[in-house]
Amino acid sequence: MAKKDYYEVLGVTKEATQDDVKKAYRKLAKKWHPDLHQDDRAQAEKMFKEITEAYEVLSDAEKRAMYDRYGFVGDQVPPNYRTAGGGRDGGSIFNDFFGGGGVGDIFDMFFGNQGRSRQANPEDAYVRAGEDLQISVQVTLKDVMKGFDKEIEYERYVACDSCKGNGSKDGTSFRTCPQCGGRGVIVQETRTFIGNISSSRTCPRCRGSGKITEENCPTCKGNGRLTERKKIRVKIPAGAEDQMRLRIAGAGNAGVGGGSAGDLYVMIRVQSHPRLKRQGKDIYSEVGVSYIQAILGATIEIETLEGNMPFKLEAGTQPNETIRMRGKGLPDLRSGLLGDHYVKVNVAIPKRVNRKERKLLEEIAALKSEPVEQEVG
Repeated sequence: MAKKDYYEVLGVTKEATQDDVKKAYRKLAKKWHPDLHQDDRAQAEKMFKEITEAYEVLSDAEKRAMYDRYGFVGDQVPPNYRTAGGGRDGGSIFNDFFGGGGVGDIFDMFFGNQGRSRQANPEDAYVRAGEDLQISVQVTLKDVMKGFDKEIEYERYVACDSCKGNGSKDGTSFRTCPQCGGRGVIVQETRTFIGNISSSRTCPRCRGSGKITEENCPTCKGNGRLTERKKIRVKIPAGAEDQMRLRIAGAGNAGVGGGSAGDLYVMIRVQSHPRLKRQGKDIYSEVGVSYIQAILGATIEIETLEGNMPFKLEAGTQPNETIRMRGKGLPDLRSGLLGDHYVKVNVAIPKRVNRKERKLLEEIAALKSEPVEQEVG
């Protein structure tokens, strides 16, 4: 659970618009890009990850609302800027500004391709983190009253055992890439008015590994991954709200070439109740009583999340009066304190009464000296 103040990290107020958040992030991303801080790269990477993590939350209306309310998002948004759609460059954030090019393209946009003097690391280029996955689970209001464990089943990619995830036969069937000669990069010289400038780019054929598969793995057909059906048990927390996301680290798709596995996000969908309405940790409902019960008082039954409960209705209860049942709501997600159950009393006034009942009512009206219409005939 993050303890950072994301608004403070980005230097904006809680009233900041989405455009304000985006502008603040873009400014800080340029300032703290690790390639600009070779002397203190570790600190720059730390700052870059912090502002990226903050933007992941504040740029998403759903995550921002949950963060404002609880101080965190599910089991916390992963700080390594992976998204449910893809690899390790954190596409969703950078796509907002740069069309999906990733960290490298940000640098190129600010300083041009020739500004990148570092040679690509072949090992990093070959390894790719697995994708994150998301599934939804349906729960009821009664389910989240106390929380429970739910078994879920989903499909994911796992590393092929035959080739250990590298896609080659027996895991060793490789040969030197003929396009880059095993270097993993292709060097290009460009003539400029200040002289020749050398630049390098990752080899497109071997993806920077310096080697290509000579014979594909027959088990996975060279993909390095296979699909499997996975069953896991997920803890649904007491007081969980609709569209809350839980993160299960490493339960997503396996990486490629030994890359780390993605995460699994479980979206909780809380089904609406036909008679009990939720507002935060409080429950609202209605109950109907007769006018006699409202006048004289009675013991009635009220439907709650724990089943029907007897309730002593006080004499003289007025129409639309609200009953408060303390501690009969849902637990607060952070503190665990129970909310209340509020019941609106609907008093039923009959349109017609029988002769005997009318006579009794007329006698009561006479005792109270209240004029009423007399029955004719």
